[in-house]
Amino acid sequence: MVDYMNKSGITDPLAQIGILSVISKESGFKPKSEVSYSTTSNSRIRKIFGSRVANFSDSELDALKSDDEKFYNLVYAKTVGNEGGGDGYKYRGRGFNQLTGKGNYRKYGNIIGKDLVGNPDLVNDPETAAQIAVAFFTKGKPGSSFPKFKDKVEAASYFADINAGGHVSSHRSNAIAASDKFDVSDNIT
Repeated sequence: MVDYMNKSGITDPLAQIGILSVISKESGFKPKSEVSYSTTSNSRIRKIFGSRVANFSDSELDALKSDDEKFYNLVYAKTVGNEGGGDGYKYRGRGFNQLTGKGNYRKYGNIIGKDLVGNPDLVNDPETAAQIAVAFFTKGKPGSSFPKFKDKVEAASYFADINAGGHVSSHRSNAIAASDKFDVSDNIT
């Protein structure tokens, strides 16, 4: 990831730490498909997915979350370019930063020159996952376009908000905690 950030012009150590902090909390640096919610409490599912599951009783949610395909097809049915049918499951979160939605698979596939819509599991290839993460966090702009961060907390917060879709993110605290794993070296070459 660091090598690909450097190649892409993201050389500010604080920006790198911010991106790495989000990736750490999202995937632990292992590109993977979104984890099953089968053992997640219904209250947590309601907090995460809000109105998409609001009309389900606890017993209905228990049945739904026991089948990953049905669950993702419901909660992601019409989000980020998904068109219903099997799109929710097919374009569930993957990669280093848990890219979700057919629209994002198309957009970032076009940016990196790979058919992610036709082959969504390619998002879990480590090199492809790194390319997608950089494209996602830069939105196609040079690394020099990021703000000048004063510290790791500010950088982790900035990139957590990008990863959450541009809103103030409840994921900030996890990214900030992950930033403690990284330090800025005085001997950067």
